[in-house]
Amino acid sequence: MIPFECDRCIFTKLRGHLPSRENPQDELLLETIRRMNLDTFWSREKSTVEQNARRAERMIDVLQSVGVSGPFVHTNEMPIHDHCGYRVAIAILLLSRRPGKHSSQYTQFDSVRTYRATYGNFIRSSPQNNAETLALGDLNGNYQRLVKDQSGSLYFKRFMEGLKARMGQIHKPNLAMSTKLMVKVLESIEQRLNTTENLEDQHCWMSFLVYATITYVLSLRGPEGFLLDLKGLHKHRFRSEGVVVIALLGRLKGERNDLSHLIPCTKITESGINVEYTIHRLLSLKQAAGFNRGPAISTVDGKLLTSKSIDEMLHEVLTEIYNSDSSLFPLVIDDPEKIPANYQCFRTFRRSSATRATEKGINPVFVNVVNRWKTEDDKGKKVSSMHRHYTQFELLIEPFMDYTLKM
Repeated sequence: MIPFECDRCIFTKLRGHLPSRENPQDELLLETIRRMNLDTFWSREKSTVEQNARRAERMIDVLQSVGVSGPFVHTNEMPIHDHCGYRVAIAILLLSRRPGKHSSQYTQFDSVRTYRATYGNFIRSSPQNNAETLALGDLNGNYQRLVKDQSGSLYFKRFMEGLKARMGQIHKPNLAMSTKLMVKVLESIEQRLNTTENLEDQHCWMSFLVYATITYVLSLRGPEGFLLDLKGLHKHRFRSEGVVVIALLGRLKGERNDLSHLIPCTKITESGINVEYTIHRLLSLKQAAGFNRGPAISTVDGKLLTSKSIDEMLHEVLTEIYNSDSSLFPLVIDDPEKIPANYQCFRTFRRSSATRATEKGINPVFVNVVNRWKTEDDKGKKVSSMHRHYTQFELLIEPFMDYTLKM
């Protein structure tokens, strides 16, 4: 079930000589090869292997009864070079022993598995795979390129499956905030703005307030919140009564062409978040500093804020709130030291918005429009009808206004 080679054979392929027990480098490599082979065995269940072995024995027995030899024969020897991606597998194992994000003892599977993609990207663009083109084509004219990738072997596939089974996966998604906690965060930022006299701090906290507001109310992904554009905000500041136009400049996830996006938003949400006042306050502060164009989520000198800066401000605010009222947090947060690992700008505000949308029973079609999610037809095929351009203001105003109003 697995194209197996013994540890010493693999060692000889990679190093060109037999291992020496007196050499610590040889010893480490030999142990890593053993771990690699054992992980490969982990990919198949014991019962599955036993059943295959029993069936093979039965086939051999019945064939011998009629004087025919069994079909289970190795007709060729293994190549003398690394044909299974052993080097990539060994590198992944050694890298997994380094301290990771969630553990000081090892790096989790989801992190080390990306090194296989790194090698795949290299090999697909290498001269040896582009000197000649070999592809499969169908009747519709679609082509699929074929490449000589050692890590595409059956052995490597089994190795990755076994590695995942042995290591498991640590899944720690950013937590959502309840509506009460979200409003408390915005109020805490407002208090900091009203008490600080430092101009640099004012710009940072004002930018954070706007970032938190629009990413939550509009259900934006973390990186998309940094696309807020001053020039677009000024241009559409008084475009329509009852509507605030949020202008983003840049490419949103899932889009290939549009760089300019105009998103309609309610002025005040049901939970009391005053989007219009927050945006106008930011524009006044930036205009006083001489900025009428460029990134809105920026420092006093107009430089774009980083996600690390936003996270630090978020953690500072949440820690203060936790120390005063821990009941606003889920039970899993039983210590303020757990806040940085569970709340980050990358997904916390978007998950908070999605949670609120479910709580308020917002029309799923409107949720799909706001989140730019694609739907599926009855046959399970993805359709592109939800992939719309946000500059079509009149077509998208109803779902956005309904969604943002209930935030």
